[in-house]
Amino acid sequence: MPSAEVLATGTELLSGDLVDTNSARIARALQPLSIPLVQITVVGDDLPRMVAAIRAAMARSEILIVSGGLGPTVDDVTREAVAEALGRPLIFDPELFESIRARFQAFGFPMPENNRRQAFRPQGSQVIPNPIGTAPGFLVEEGDRVLFALPGVPRELERMLTESVIPYLERRFPPAEAMVWRVVRTIGMGESVIDERLRDLLKGENPQVGLNAHPGMVDIRIRARGATLEEAAARAEAAVQTIRERLRWAVYGEGTCTPEEALIAGLRERGLTLATLERGTLGLLGGRLAAADPESHVFRIGEVRSRLVTAPEHAAEAIRRQAGTAVGLAAEVLPEGENFQIAVAMATSEGSRSLQRGHRGPLPHAAEWAANAAMGLLWRWLQEAP
Repeated sequence: MPSAEVLATGTELLSGDLVDTNSARIARALQPLSIPLVQITVVGDDLPRMVAAIRAAMARSEILIVSGGLGPTVDDVTREAVAEALGRPLIFDPELFESIRARFQAFGFPMPENNRRQAFRPQGSQVIPNPIGTAPGFLVEEGDRVLFALPGVPRELERMLTESVIPYLERRFPPAEAMVWRVVRTIGMGESVIDERLRDLLKGENPQVGLNAHPGMVDIRIRARGATLEEAAARAEAAVQTIRERLRWAVYGEGTCTPEEALIAGLRERGLTLATLERGTLGLLGGRLAAADPESHVFRIGEVRSRLVTAPEHAAEAIRRQAGTAVGLAAEVLPEGENFQIAVAMATSEGSRSLQRGHRGPLPHAAEWAANAAMGLLWRWLQEAP
């Protein structure tokens, strides 16, 4: 089975000015091919460092995907780095040059002279067309290995992945075994508790099970292998069912499902309506619920106040009565020295539930914790209610 690596280039990725989202796109694109992504490396616009990183990656893995550095400016050095790392000269491609110039003409602009640099590529490489941008990519076959160079603009990279890179990989590296990925989403149960309940699964090799913690939530990632797709899917499904049995109410969905989507669906199924009241949360709780219910089938009103005049459980009951909804949800984040105190509560006609916790970290992180804790409290009630 071939392994793949990503080399994300750009000094802006190292300075924190830009977040690398391209590597995640590439990882997701490789999953259906059963090609494991084993390493992601980030390197700045430094030719010697980039050359060293390319050589190291090509020595380790059969597939290397380089993102960024294909623009027309002097700090776009991916072409030069690939050529030097693989011991190939850069050649000027007249046809590629004309296609770049034609693209500018189609945009209604004259081509700047420095865009001529984009018509150079390593000798023996193959052009990867860029249907929506001016920076063409290329691939280089080096024995049993292959390198892809793609532009760093996310929508251009994603289009070239879909139309050129993935079809090439499907032909060149047909899977020796099938792989299936599943993600189980949980809320309101701590990572340590989940780790204890799934200890045997986390130690297993097939399927491989891992945890990924977020504020107030934990994702459980499953990768199962098999001689056939059906066999791999069956192993993944068995793991999912075991997880659901052991974690019960904490599981709110799978795949890309969000807690607010699960809550809105669960409340609507029961014919229940919801209102929220929050303070110090940056409006995250009501904002997320409103986005998940744009037609207001369930979420009727969300208020953000400068302070709550009463305890969160009383605030939840007050907003429930004010809005005439079945459920009221309240969340508050209060500064406490250098830290924050988070308090959330829910109220129905049958009573209320609440929880509190301290938080060390910036306000946006505390606000996310509060929103997720409130939704987790309501989700658990939904699962446990008769």
